[in-house]
Amino acid sequence: MKRQGIRFTGIVQGVGFRPLIAVIARELHLVGFVYNDDAGVYTEVQGKEEAVDFFVEQVQIRKGPLARIDSVTVTDLSLGEEALFVIAPSPAGKQPATFIGADTAPCEACRQELHDPMNRRYHYSFINCTHCGPRYTIVETVPYDRQFTSMKEFPFCKACETEYKTETNRRYHAEPNACPVCGPQYSLYEVVNGELQALTGSDIPIDPLTLGRDYVMSGHIVAFKGVGGYHLVCDATNEAAVWRLRDRKQRPHKPLAVMVDSLATARQIAHITPEEAALLQTPARPIVLLPQRSEAKVAWSAVAPYNHYIGIMLPYAPVHEVWLPPGAVWVMTSGNRSGEPVIYEDVEAKAKLKSVADYFLVHNRRIVASVDDSVVEVVKGETLPIRRSRGYVPTSFNVRLPKQGATTVLAMGGDLKNAFAMNRGEAVLMGPHIGDLANEAMNESLIHTIERYKDLFGLRPEAVVGDYHPQYFASQYGKTYSETHGIPFLSVQHHHAHVAAVMAEYGLQEEPVLGICFDGTGYGLDGTIWGGEFLLCQGATMQRLAHIHGAPLPGGEAAVKEPWRQALWYIRDTYGDTLPSWLESWLNGLPENWQLLDQMMTHGMPMVQASSAGRLFDAVGSLLGLGNVHTFDGQIAMSLEQLAYGERGKIKEFTFDGEVLDFKPLVQDIIGHLGDGISKRVLAASFHRTLAYGITETMEYLCSLYKIKQVVLCGGVFQNRRLIEEMMSINHDQVMLLPRQVPPNDGGLALGQLWLGQQRL
Repeated sequence: MKRQGIRFTGIVQGVGFRPLIAVIARELHLVGFVYNDDAGVYTEVQGKEEAVDFFVEQVQIRKGPLARIDSVTVTDLSLGEEALFVIAPSPAGKQPATFIGADTAPCEACRQELHDPMNRRYHYSFINCTHCGPRYTIVETVPYDRQFTSMKEFPFCKACETEYKTETNRRYHAEPNACPVCGPQYSLYEVVNGELQALTGSDIPIDPLTLGRDYVMSGHIVAFKGVGGYHLVCDATNEAAVWRLRDRKQRPHKPLAVMVDSLATARQIAHITPEEAALLQTPARPIVLLPQRSEAKVAWSAVAPYNHYIGIMLPYAPVHEVWLPPGAVWVMTSGNRSGEPVIYEDVEAKAKLKSVADYFLVHNRRIVASVDDSVVEVVKGETLPIRRSRGYVPTSFNVRLPKQGATTVLAMGGDLKNAFAMNRGEAVLMGPHIGDLANEAMNESLIHTIERYKDLFGLRPEAVVGDYHPQYFASQYGKTYSETHGIPFLSVQHHHAHVAAVMAEYGLQEEPVLGICFDGTGYGLDGTIWGGEFLLCQGATMQRLAHIHGAPLPGGEAAVKEPWRQALWYIRDTYGDTLPSWLESWLNGLPENWQLLDQMMTHGMPMVQASSAGRLFDAVGSLLGLGNVHTFDGQIAMSLEQLAYGERGKIKEFTFDGEVLDFKPLVQDIIGHLGDGISKRVLAASFHRTLAYGITETMEYLCSLYKIKQVVLCGGVFQNRRLIEEMMSINHDQVMLLPRQVPPNDGGLALGQLWLGQQRL
């Protein structure tokens, strides 16, 4: 006989872990107990030696899909006197504190019940069990018990209570458990003269989902309350409806994501590889960026203007499976005005969305925390995150930290695509996608979510890390937080943090790494703007080895939003005072004040220098007629990638002197061809191909000089699938690493800040 005490840590509470342990222990004829405590799950098992030895292996093999075991600690104990195996209450005086899982799509068992006319939960919009359903968006505090979630407002019926209390039932302690008798319900409202009037409800026996479906299919816009907030929904095959949504939402150009009813429908409107199909069907159900089928009956020009890709997601909540009709392709975009946080509270939704939506389809379960949809793409068979949020947060992941890694650090991220990070030991908790901190509402959303994480996971930061840029709101708030709480504040250079994020993922702590960081703009250590950098990184150190050529930003920040300004500088840099006549048509498309800026530049106006790859993309895009002003971040660079779609292009001239990778000859070549009839698509493809060769040759030179094997690609420019694929098609000896856990853009910045902060403390 043998007895062992076994400690499991990770995501092991609220995921059916204790009943699984009980079932396995009883199958193996073991006695003992299991309970949740402040560190995870603890069990003691006693029985025949071979059965005890087999126990942990069985738990690891049979754990549920939402469970994650981070560590198992086994201790041999003296024999006890039990006759049974029991699920015991948590030790008195201890508050369970564990990681909370992400909200996930219905598991297969729940889906079968959902579509079974004989099941009592047939077509019930909130079906779930311990293997699936909402988590983060409904929990208020720990322990993760029903009384601390928004489900506390729905008392169990007898049948649901029996399931909840039966250890062998897969709904044992499934905190969101409910049914049509006792759980949340949907209602439909019409917007009439700026007010909401009920069309369905408890006293009106009309199915709100059926009626809401009819309104979407007849060309109306519906404000839909889902799992983590409101969406605005319309039929993606109805061009007029999509343009009406864009006009009301004030989102003129940015592509809109669609939800389809099934993978079969997704295949009808997009080209999908096996890797992409698998990604669409994961429990996280992200938006996956996929090549369009141009022949599909979708209003492509309205849904994704000037784009060959479409963001598609499959139903990720039971209500989606019930609501969407067969063959549906529905725009499902975040319920907010552009630049504002996702709306999740009913009062705010009714106030702000009644001028956008014709109808409201809402449920009566309170959303405790909002969470935006996640976005990913597949490049060369590997997943590249673009936005990490619903389905992924707040699920933690482990990174190797130095010995003092137990220090809890708050990393603030940046001001664009903000996502913060905190850690408990080596487990990193990335915050959800907040967005651009461009107004007070977004700033408050960041502060609120940080406080929520602290309370939910029992975290008390002992240091704060922010970006080196002194004007970032995230950095300013981080510094204020550190002063208020009397803890250290550290600043980390923007591009160093980008590289460090990937180093943290891959555990590259000792060996030197060449970080190729290409993005928009980041505050450089020399007082200029960086954004096209080759950095030698090792441990917490960084050395700038090379960078792309510098070009001024006429008007400073204005040049970021208005790329024509830098494009005009490139033209003057190429031709001086006398401009070719064939540039007249391009100049005529500029804002009326362009001559004033032109005169100021020629008279030596002071201008900030920027070695920025993002600005280079923007300037070339502007020269090729893709726009002069951004209506959303990355718009013109994205359009430039799309313009090159399907074209091979040629390798044009560039120079590298050992420190500066100069693409000005490339830009001059493009300008020179604007008047001779060469396809702009070919010019765009040549731009991408030349960049790929220039970057790769510089990489090979620096890696040879500094004896480096590992290369990190990071920064928002490396969301560009075309550029990545071009670089990977070139033969070289180096190992190129892209991020997999966090986005290459500023959404992954906080991970690098945290990792560097841990080493510098």
